Amino acid sequence: MTFLGLPEDPSRARVVILPAPYDGTASYVPGARFGPRRVLEASPYLEFYDEETGTEVYRLAPFLTLPEPELPLSPEKTIFALKEVLRPHLERGLFPVTIGGEHTVSLAPISLLAGRYPDLCVLQIDAHADLRDQYQGSPFSHACVMRRVLEFGVCLFQVGLRALSREEAEFIRKNGHLAFFAKETIQDPEAVGQKILKALAGRPLYVTIDLDGLDPSEVPGVGTPEPGGLRWYDLLALLREISRAQVVGFDVVELAPLPHDHVSAFLAARLVYKFLSYLFS
Repeated sequence: MTFLGLPEDPSRARVVILPAPYDGTASYVPGARFGPRRVLEASPYLEFYDEETGTEVYRLAPFLTLPEPELPLSPEKTIFALKEVLRPHLERGLFPVTIGGEHTVSLAPISLLAGRYPDLCVLQIDAHADLRDQYQGSPFSHACVMRRVLEFGVCLFQVGLRALSREEAEFIRKNGHLAFFAKETIQDPEAVGQKILKALAGRPLYVTIDLDGLDPSEVPGVGTPEPGGLRWYDLLALLREISRAQVVGFDVVELAPLPHDHVSAFLAARLVYKFLSYLFS
């Protein structure tokens, strides 16, 4: 199964797509382990021409879709396994796109890229801060991902927040990183993108997109839906600005497919293709 359903030539690939079917720390609605497959199944039904950029990005940056790995239940072992799968493709210089799976899977590409880019920054688009030190007894829960990311020594930007604990709010204040709540982002997503670009100051950027950053009316199939999120065109306006940065990889995570919901998987597939169109056009 390939992204877009097209034949692929590994020798020509510029983009590597890693399905990461894992939801071992799901805390509300499980099922994100089925997300990558649903995205791949939806992708052949996209229009391959992007009207905004006037491109067919799969021709500009050919894809290599990796097989779904069989992952262990332990989040630590899952992160290690995903790193081992992805590492040789990064060494070839391919641009990594990870499709989740719960947010824990983002730690694999981010940790590898942090080793390659000492000044790496991460942009998190998410309803939740994910800054807990532990959650339900695990430091590698999907609710702790950005806390672990900060331990890699990267800088962090957060966009779309609207659900966090008191401890996380205090951590944001003490850490001093840029955090934009959903209400502010919706009012002017381009301005938020410009503020992030200014703070980046030319450093490389990894983008992690939790689908619950979008409003549930746009993508109902997520593990922890929160009202009041970004709309499709809000997100695109932000990503258009961000695509001017040196983006070195991204992921789209937390699709938890619902019965008879085809919208969420199709949106996720469109989002992957759209962001690639911005980056490679």
